[in-house]
Amino acid sequence: MEPFKSLFGISQDTVRKNCVLMPFLPPEALKVFDIKDLSRGAVFSAASNEETTVIKTGIGAGFVGDAVLYLQATPCTNIFFLGSCGLINQTLALAIGDLILPRSALGFESISAIINNCLPESQAAFPDNDLYARFQATLSPAPHTGHCVSFASLHEEEKHLALFNQLDADIIEMECAALFLAARKTGKKALALLYISDILGKTRFFEQLSPDNKKRLSAGAKQAALHIKTFIEQDHR
Repeated sequence: MEPFKSLFGISQDTVRKNCVLMPFLPPEALKVFDIKDLSRGAVFSAASNEETTVIKTGIGAGFVGDAVLYLQATPCTNIFFLGSCGLINQTLALAIGDLILPRSALGFESISAIINNCLPESQAAFPDNDLYARFQATLSPAPHTGHCVSFASLHEEEKHLALFNQLDADIIEMECAALFLAARKTGKKALALLYISDILGKTRFFEQLSPDNKKRLSAGAKQAALHIKTFIEQDHR
């Protein structure tokens, strides 16, 4: 068996031009992309329809970054990351389930450095300018945009809130910096569309959501998937 199929559960030559990466599968995500189920590989799970390959990567920078690196020799051109994030900048007046399009990401992906309190300076990573502009132009109403920090520890994130504010971060998640850097290295175009799942310092990611917020979260994840699907159907570059 070819290494790619062993890892992803599908053959390399069945990967489409457009790939949607998700660290986990939100409710109805596969249904939006007209995919019944994913084929399971040793590390990732994937399936393709006529226009799109959906890949479940697993949570964390290492899994997402590696998934993008393994896509280098495939027909994939555009990579869309669909995931959740925590809101840092409450002045944006966003709520659970609202969408945000990261325009940069600072990577703090070493949990050892976080535990040792010796975070290195991080250089910002960016989505592809062309894909980002085309995607943003198709959305109505356009989602908010913002700066994110890709942070390796859920346990330690609230302790670093002052640092995140100092860095003018709007949201926090785990994978975007690795996504953008790996895409640049492999010559792919990538962007991320995230939905807010918690609000740092106000709600905690592991706490039970109210029935209203559960509905908002599910609706936000579905809307993000629909935005990506609609763009793929309309964009022919």
